Amino acid sequence: MKRSIALAALWAASAAAAPPALTGEDYARAEKLLDYRLRGTIKNARIEPQWLADGRFWYRCDGEQGPEYVLVDPAARGRQPLFDPPRLHAAMRAVVPAAAAPQPLAVEADGDALRLRLRGDGERELDCELREYRCQAMPARSDPLALVSPDGARAVFVRDHNLWLRDLRSGAERALTRDGEPHYGYGTLPDFALRAVPSRQGRWRAPPFALRWSPDGRRLFGTRFDERRVQPYPMVAMAPADGFRPKVYDVRLSLLGDAESVRDEWYAVDVDSAAADGAAVRRIAIPLGWNNVAEADVLGWSGDGRRAYAAIARYDRPARMRLVEVDLDRGVLREVLEERSDTRIQLNDYLYSRPAVRILAARNRAVWFSERDGWGHLYLVDLGDGRVLRRLTRGDWLVRDLVGVDEARGELYFTAGGREPGDPYQRRLYRASLDGGEPVLLTPEAADHAVDPGASAILGGAPKQWLSPNGDYVVDSYSTLDAPPRAVLRSTRDGAVVMELERADASVAYAAGWRPPQRVRLKAADGRSDIYATVFLPPGYSADDAQPKQYPIIDGFYGGPQITNAPVALADAVAATNPVSRASLAALGFVVVTIDARGTPGRAQAFHDASFGPFADPQIDDHVAAIRQLAERYPGLDLDRVGVYGHSFGGYASTRAILRRPEFYRVAVSSAGSHNYQGMYGGGVHGLERLLAGPPVYGESGPRRPAPDAVPDNYRALDNASLADRLRGKLLLVYGDLDENALPATTVQLTAALIRADKDFDLLYLPNQDHELFRNDAYYTRRMWDYFVRHLMGSEPPRDYRLQQPAKPGL
Repeated sequence: MKRSIALAALWAASAAAAPPALTGEDYARAEKLLDYRLRGTIKNARIEPQWLADGRFWYRCDGEQGPEYVLVDPAARGRQPLFDPPRLHAAMRAVVPAAAAPQPLAVEADGDALRLRLRGDGERELDCELREYRCQAMPARSDPLALVSPDGARAVFVRDHNLWLRDLRSGAERALTRDGEPHYGYGTLPDFALRAVPSRQGRWRAPPFALRWSPDGRRLFGTRFDERRVQPYPMVAMAPADGFRPKVYDVRLSLLGDAESVRDEWYAVDVDSAAADGAAVRRIAIPLGWNNVAEADVLGWSGDGRRAYAAIARYDRPARMRLVEVDLDRGVLREVLEERSDTRIQLNDYLYSRPAVRILAARNRAVWFSERDGWGHLYLVDLGDGRVLRRLTRGDWLVRDLVGVDEARGELYFTAGGREPGDPYQRRLYRASLDGGEPVLLTPEAADHAVDPGASAILGGAPKQWLSPNGDYVVDSYSTLDAPPRAVLRSTRDGAVVMELERADASVAYAAGWRPPQRVRLKAADGRSDIYATVFLPPGYSADDAQPKQYPIIDGFYGGPQITNAPVALADAVAATNPVSRASLAALGFVVVTIDARGTPGRAQAFHDASFGPFADPQIDDHVAAIRQLAERYPGLDLDRVGVYGHSFGGYASTRAILRRPEFYRVAVSSAGSHNYQGMYGGGVHGLERLLAGPPVYGESGPRRPAPDAVPDNYRALDNASLADRLRGKLLLVYGDLDENALPATTVQLTAALIRADKDFDLLYLPNQDHELFRNDAYYTRRMWDYFVRHLMGSEPPRDYRLQQPAKPGL
């Protein structure tokens, strides 16, 4: 009887100490802050100028009633509407009655007036002059599956694995190549691009892949990928929408250590002389053991358009990268220079950004990015013999992006981090002389200045042009975590603001309850290196409370070596790329932190190289050290309740965190994790070895797998399965069965190890889902929230709450 009373008292005490169950209203408030709910709600978050030949530019902005178009004359310091919308719409409908509201595709100066090319009714476009507002219909030229020539007169597209040319005036078509075949086509999307399943399903179509026009429009230069020898990798849809028999998609994907991986070669097409037999197609071999650098694309052209400049690499030890000149007429290569590294070698510290390289054909020079002195800097090299003529930048700071070069003035423009006091992840814009000397700061504001040339070619999209054609002006958009972006037109002479263009409006996000996170500088586990974190605090948190409430902590982990993830600007914090859900989890009562630790880019090469080999392990130690420091600065952070979550590389790192540091991390939710690397893709074209630990080493067998179950010596310790017996906390593993980025088998292989170790874990399998599940699957999001609420907060989630499913973008 006494024991029953004691147990009842204990249960009563536990119930009193447990936080109250969360309600549907709590989840509804958090749902309003989801990244996909707030994406696109910040009006005028980014202004992109479209320059005219006469120095004016136009841009699209978010008006009160919808899109508006503005014409700016920098010389006159003037701005006006690009056109009269009702008048232009009436002129459009007079020719094409079904024409929608004006959406300019291109604008050209026509004397004192302007000519616009606009969307019509699908099959037709409209050419409209704005002096008299008269329009005429023309065949549609804006085919998203075609690559238009520089003069806009013709376009190349893919049909049956071959290239075809279409005359955009007459509509006539003719084949440029004839020997394309499956897995060895021209301009076709290779399977290693990780869109094979939606392509097979007809949900993904793209313009010609890895193909560029010469500036004069006479030649095409592209990369052809041979995947015919690559062993098929099965992707299995277990619950297809159109039946009960599982569907298998055989994707040509090589794994680390495979004897055969994708091969690449270049080709050139003389478009004007291409005969019916394809004689004008020239194959250009890449040296044996070398591969085209996919993210580099074409780096530039000679003045006559007969030679292209590109980068090739091989990632053995040391890793080597070459700048080469490709003679398109003769089909031969000439090495210009070679760069070497014992670890990674890249043309931008951020892999997904455009190479910080520019070919200066008129000067026979190149601006070249190198980390040869331990920091990413720019060098002027001679294209004739590869000699470094001079350094253009130097110091303990990093060049982020090469924005442009004014060859006539002998000047270049670049962004950098860490040259000015303060946060080294905030970008500033500079001007420098090709003759050398100290750079000139053009953006004095302590903020992140988003003047970047856009994503690398491997991610698609045209480069962005922020500089005016004459080099006198630049459009700059800058922001901090608590200040929405402000777009201005600056003089490139002294950085003075010539005109304010737009101020972004984040009122929708604020009305939804979004609160700016805080930026914090901390020390890494080595006690010396500065690392930075962005902290999302729960509503009502106050450091001044005499007895602060205790808050559980969630570490939003990514940790990939190619990008940073702790935002420094408002738009990135409102709707992040990865990890998502930080503001929502904070709204539920967690302190959520994202940390850019040693091993991520954006700093010195040594800082970045900390992850080359051990990958996530140094970062995990840095995260633990950082969170302990945060608990000293922010009263109420409960170090006995620390969780971690992540997706992709973050799925790997979050699982590894709870396995490697079980005394610190109590709960983990890991989605689409690459839990081992012997089961991930490899090879010189697209393999992960260039990022993680170099080519696989199998003892005396070298880089080729000697047996099906052999694990490379230099990747064995990175396998999360090797730590399976260390699991003590709560782990939820999540994967989609059609994920080509983080192969589902690596998650299942980890579950096999956990079962062998007799460990309890949770598994969420999402049928017909790909790698985007963490952004497009409300069920996953709700389950992730529930898991942390139940196992880290110690509360109960609402029983019947369902999150609204986001609209999936069209593929």
